[in-house]
Amino acid sequence: MTIGRTGKKLDLEPYTQWAPGVRSSASACGPATMAAIAEYWGRRLGLSSLIGRERFRSKAEQINHVYDRYGGKPWGMSARGLVKGIGAYFRSALGDTSTIQLRSFNDFALYKAEIDADRPVAVKFDKWLSLRWTGNYAFDYHWTVGIGYELTELGPRLIVQDNGARRADGGYTASRERLIDYTENRAVITMVSVKPVRKET
Repeated sequence: MTIGRTGKKLDLEPYTQWAPGVRSSASACGPATMAAIAEYWGRRLGLSSLIGRERFRSKAEQINHVYDRYGGKPWGMSARGLVKGIGAYFRSALGDTSTIQLRSFNDFALYKAEIDADRPVAVKFDKWLSLRWTGNYAFDYHWTVGIGYELTELGPRLIVQDNGARRADGGYTASRERLIDYTENRAVITMVSVKPVRKET
């Protein structure tokens, strides 16, 4: 975790939707986002053998598992689909040991509060269903993992892992951190917070 006077960034292992072995890569940004968040919580809760990558032979296999069982679609994943899918994924893995609190919103203050509480956020960009077809945004239709923020003189910025990209030569670029101007992209953003809570025994 990195904390500064003007922001904060969480340490999350990046997932790449275009990595070898990932099926349906073009529409796997939602499942990759879910897998990255599950890996983070698995390690934080000491339950990575239940919800993290230790259940699988590779990150690609984990992404495929999430895609096949928790809402992956050829046309992508809606915010409602991600909420339903990640809730089911966590409940299936955790059973009666924890509850999962999920919330969908678009508000930088709420996003900042989640990051400040050490909780990564799923961040979707969707100019099509937002009816912002001609706008110039960071992504047209894409899920990313919100891992931090910066407060600048020009306004707040999101720090996201972009889940990678396919190159024109057929290769791919691994997931990397991107700084996103929140104000410029706000009209097309949906955020989903994920908070597993251990039940009292």
